[in-house]
Amino acid sequence: MTWINTKVVIDMTTGDILESNGYFYEGPLAMAAGADKQALDAIFKEVFEEGVAEGVNNKNPLRDLIKTERVPFRGREIVRLSHTGRNISPMFVGEDSAFADAGNQSYSRMFVDQRKLMSRLRMTWEVMQDSTSNEGAFISARKSEMQYLIDDMARRDEYALNSDGRGVLALVDDSNPDGDTTLTVDAPGGITNDNFGNRFISANMYVAFVNPASGALRTQGALIPKVTAVANGGASVTLSSAAIGTDVADNDYVVQAANSGVTDVLDTSYEHAWWGLMALVDDGTYRASYYGLDRTTVPAYSSYVTASTGALSTDLIQRVSDIVDQKLNGKISNILCHHSTRRLVIQLTDSDRRYMGASLLKPEPATVAFKQGDVPFGDVPVRALRDFPLDVMMFLDINNAGFREYVSEPGKWVDEDGSVLWRVGTGTAGRDAFEAWYRMRKQYFVEYPAFCARLDGITGQSLIVQRAAGS
Repeated sequence: MTWINTKVVIDMTTGDILESNGYFYEGPLAMAAGADKQALDAIFKEVFEEGVAEGVNNKNPLRDLIKTERVPFRGREIVRLSHTGRNISPMFVGEDSAFADAGNQSYSRMFVDQRKLMSRLRMTWEVMQDSTSNEGAFISARKSEMQYLIDDMARRDEYALNSDGRGVLALVDDSNPDGDTTLTVDAPGGITNDNFGNRFISANMYVAFVNPASGALRTQGALIPKVTAVANGGASVTLSSAAIGTDVADNDYVVQAANSGVTDVLDTSYEHAWWGLMALVDDGTYRASYYGLDRTTVPAYSSYVTASTGALSTDLIQRVSDIVDQKLNGKISNILCHHSTRRLVIQLTDSDRRYMGASLLKPEPATVAFKQGDVPFGDVPVRALRDFPLDVMMFLDINNAGFREYVSEPGKWVDEDGSVLWRVGTGTAGRDAFEAWYRMRKQYFVEYPAFCARLDGITGQSLIVQRAAGS
């Protein structure tokens, strides 16, 4: 038997019950839970903060470091004349003796072309219209898509500047890749290394395969495969189709393809990227011909390069500086490498670090590199770069090498017909949607590659595979 109150009067000052009416009840009972957020979930709003958090790495440190002389490009190609040989007739002689036959100066021509980077975006009228106000969307779809695409173009520029201009993303690292949807890759960017092969490959890219010996496109399956995932370990990618092609072989070039129907190497990235530092500062390892000039016959256009360096040492670094000075009176101003190689430079001085005075109470085990500053080596800054080849150290004389950028288009939206946004299709193929294209066209050039040098095949790094956010 339970007492059920129907009326209760309480003195709010003393808490005494002044009046109580009710009745006894015998039967089932249930607690009155009242209102909570779960019960009234429908009345609550979602509160959105203004703006969009940046989740991709838009820093381009190498492009910011290499300050080029920008030169306009006109005509079919830039032809440069280079003085490449001396008159060899000067000779010490005796009285009334014969002396050397007449000689002459030697000259060579170089032909600098242009390379183009293109991108596009597509938006329906609805997505542009419905995102114009703060009430309807976080940001304007049109504004954000166009701005972020320019950032993406700058990211590809950074990748190219770290590579050799062949447009190679990686090499096949599989003796029999036909029939595989998981493709093992190495040599990121086409630069020799066994690690982090998928470094420059992104999900949703179409990829094709090129025969390194001929430069011809390998036979594909019914469709060019698309990358559906990249392995976190860095060694492989997952493809949408296992029909890679029976003639694809180990060490074939992996290149980006325009779409799934590509059948011509012209429609891939192969040999369409502008030249980066691995081509400009080279001895013929990646670019035997320097804009039409044979590097083996003209020392001024061949950089000092060691192929299999091994362990890094202070003597080895000093040797490079000495060779550059002997070769063309070069003075190293910057040293570039990947973060894992920079740590080897830090290790060279670990045992020699000393503390004195107040620092004895708080010894500092780190260097300026901990805050991503440049580690000095003989007052020359050692700069770590995100996209730089993994086991390479490059020595630049930026003041004397003569870095140039021949530009016909620094970057703009295609608008030759008077409009940036183009309607998609016509007639029955027409859609209420719009495309915009963005282009850049240029080429990098170094006047005197012999002012610079490179160490390849450095060993001893502790590489942590880490993709740049958003790549």
